[in-house]
Amino acid sequence: MGMKKKKNDINRRITSYNISLTAMMGVSTLIVLYLAAIMPYANMTLYFITSVFAAALIVEDQPLMAFLMYIFVSLLGLLIVPSLAAVLPYVLLFGHYGLGKFYIEKKIKDKPIAYVLKLLYFNVCMTAIFFLASTFIFTGFMAKLPLWALILIVQAAFVVFDYIYSKTVRFYVDYIRSKLVRGK
Repeated sequence: MGMKKKKNDINRRITSYNISLTAMMGVSTLIVLYLAAIMPYANMTLYFITSVFAAALIVEDQPLMAFLMYIFVSLLGLLIVPSLAAVLPYVLLFGHYGLGKFYIEKKIKDKPIAYVLKLLYFNVCMTAIFFLASTFIFTGFMAKLPLWALILIVQAAFVVFDYIYSKTVRFYVDYIRSKLVRGK
């Protein structure tokens, strides 16, 4: 009987930890998403940061919690962020990119094919952003570019985004995770 009680205590702590981590990452995401709405000149950097919070949950082998966080942050963002256009990039790409990347890299072991699928995933999302939120994202000189130039810039942005995303996840695993998770 004592062994069962100990196992239940461990399961309860793991569940509490997962809920706490999800809540902490969700609130952090909402704060940064709100900042992206009120600081339009830093919005791409801030959107990148919003995409990284789900990585903590994915690293902890909690993709379902990451997905639930994405849903709740998207809904709360639509309610509390002052601009709908500011929330759309998160809803259409940045909020779920980590999950898409995780599943593609997990299921497709051939790296070039996985990379092409991630690029395709990114382009589908960017097309949705282009049609639904382009006036918010593509501002200044980018708004004046011809479509072909914009497409080239977006492709280059994907390469940089995916690389930095992977490096940021590695940084989390190597330096931050041990401070958040005892015994890992």
